[in-house]
Amino acid sequence: MKKEFSTLNDLIKELSPYINQSALARITEVNMGQMRQYSSGVRNPSHETLNKIINNLNHFGLELSNIRKKS
Repeated sequence: MKKEFSTLNDLIKELSPYINQSALARITEVNMGQMRQYSSGVRNPSHETLNKIINNLNHFGLELSNIRKKS
């Protein structure tokens, strides 16, 4: 199921029960200070940064979906 978000802040709030801002910054390759600003709504990412965040989150999701139990 695909989910859509109108703002990065909304996405961060949705993910917050599962992943903290520090881990999200590492996964998305975004500076922690920037991630805090995006999370608090102080700043919005550029179009380029938003695409980088989305691509890295999708890549991380694919990595998670490939996890298998060893037989």
